[in-house]
Amino acid sequence: TTTTNMGVTVIVAQGDTVMTQAAAYVMQHFDDVRCLMHTHPNRSVRPNLSSTGRHGFTIEVGPVPQGVIRHDMVEKTEGVLYCLLSYLEQRNRDADSVLQQLKRHYGGIVVPCFRSAAAQREGEMSGKIVWPTDDDDNPNFPQWMIHKNIQDRDFAHVHTGDPIFIDMEGNVITYNGSHGSPVQLMFINEGGYYYKSSGTGIGVAVQAEYDLVTGMLMDAASAHGATMGDLATAGATARSMREL
Repeated sequence: TTTTNMGVTVIVAQGDTVMTQAAAYVMQHFDDVRCLMHTHPNRSVRPNLSSTGRHGFTIEVGPVPQGVIRHDMVEKTEGVLYCLLSYLEQRNRDADSVLQQLKRHYGGIVVPCFRSAAAQREGEMSGKIVWPTDDDDNPNFPQWMIHKNIQDRDFAHVHTGDPIFIDMEGNVITYNGSHGSPVQLMFINEGGYYYKSSGTGIGVAVQAEYDLVTGMLMDAASAHGATMGDLATAGATARSMREL
């Protein structure tokens, strides 16, 4: 679960055709489910639980307060899980039939998704907008609050100049365009991201598409981890290559 208003988001690894097709299958059956794709080259560099198996599939559901069980969120998680199991059962019987069904649903091989923006700081797995902390007093507590205008608005667009933080004296801190404009934010005010060990800040998402057959992002430069400079140059002519 997540403390943020991410709704139901399935997280899969790029190039894992079993799980990327599973995500497409789930989104076919649930209109409110989003897909977030890992762009890291292999599971050895993804320090999360789903990377321990050959095929990883994470169901992220929120908002759920830490330490709390919510009936509605349990139901949503179960619905996606049973849908995933149904896909695997059908794939084991006739993988090509399932693929053809998905092609008909999506009108081809292009499936919408999100990917994390490229990291800008050393040691990060993905791009974030970071809030300041007091390293001497409490490095795990933000000095700024999330502005009310973006609270609970995960995946909504934010433009340069829009409020994103407010400090304890009431001063508004606006988005400075460091990841491009507009951007789509995710994991907004995630409780787990208060801890420096988890990487403080707000996640930045990039709207993308992936190939149903290969499981790869349609944008080859993004798929292979292009540098921020490369993406900034390409962004003028290719929407999906615009770095957020």
